[in-house]
This record gives sequence, C-alpha cells and structure tokens, in this order.
Amino acid sequence: MRYILGVAVAAACLMPAGFFAPAGAVGALAVGQTAAGVARDGIAMGTAWNYDDQQVADSKALENCHNYKSAQRAAKECKLVGAIKAKQCYAIAMDPKAGTPGVGWAIADDQDTAKSQALANCKVTAGGARASFCSVSESNCDGKK
Repeated sequence: MRYILGVAVAAACLMPAGFFAPAGAVGALAVGQTAAGVARDGIAMGTAWNYDDQQVADSKALENCHNYKSAQRAAKECKLVGAIKAKQCYAIAMDPKAGTPGVGWAIADDQDTAKSQALANCKVTAGGARASFCSVSESNCDGKK
C-alpha cells in the first residue's frame, strides 16, 4: 500500500503546474503606478491564479506586485485591480519600449477576449504614435489546464 501511495505522490509531483487546479479556483491581479506615470516610473504587476481562497490569491498578487523588480517605485504603490473568478482569464498588454506610457490589462471569461481588451486598453494609454507597438506580455486562465 505504501508503494502505491508513494508512486501516486511521485506521479503527482511530475504533473504540469495547474493540472490539479481546483474546480472553483480563483485569482487576482494587482497593479502599481506612481503619480508621475508609467513613462517615468514604469508599472508593477502581480498576478495569482488557481488558488482556492480569494484572500490568499489577493495576498499573493499583491506580494508579487510589491516584488516587481523592474519598476521599484511603482511596486510601492501596488493595489488590487481585479479578482479572477473560477474559469476566467486575464491578460496584460504593454508597449515594450522603456519610457512609454502604453499599458493595459483585462479580466474576461475567455482568453481571446481578455487579450483583445488588454490590447485595446494599452492602445488608449499609449497614444497614437505608439499604439501599434502594444502587445500582450502575459495571459493566463484560472482553473484551466
């Protein structure tokens, strides 16, 4: 019996992350921006998904945002901007050029919609000259393999 249990535990450890995501998994998205703006101080982001408790997901997203190394001033200003419900997706879009204001994020019921909305939000903040440079930099879905 111990052998079977040991094999089962070993097999579970080798499964891809998220394979055993809880059916009611939740997540959170946190963002940090300074009053000086994204172009000057950058933006900090933190995400968490596939948690079975919203408070834990919120805490993890804030922790990840506060630890965002490439925008340390912005990381001090992190706030929760959205809860990711079970089976929802999020996306973050940015203008990859440093010193530009283009950034957007979205939470939606499917990944394509989240990406589309994040890109649209990025284009608005990027302005006409930089809107075409916005691209999705991160996306994931909660509770999905």
